Amino acid sequence: MTTVLTTADQIQAYQMSVVRQGLKALLIGMKINSSYTSSNCRSFVSNLTGVKYPSGKKGLNAALSDLNDKIEGLRS
Repeated sequence: MTTVLTTADQIQAYQMSVVRQGLKALLIGMKINSSYTSSNCRSFVSNLTGVKYPSGKKGLNAALSDLNDKIEGLRS
């Protein structure tokens, strides 16, 4: 069964879920594809939260934590 995302909120929730998986992969040393770089993932979360994240695992962990909070906020 196919799910069609029709609203901007649904699309943004999907994007956040995909980037969250990208951040998790980067933290364990994997790279999903050439678009999911550390910089791109951190920039995506920065655009959502307004916080600039440092490079490295510290920044990835902070971005992942903030993104998880943002996703949980959408669900409640």
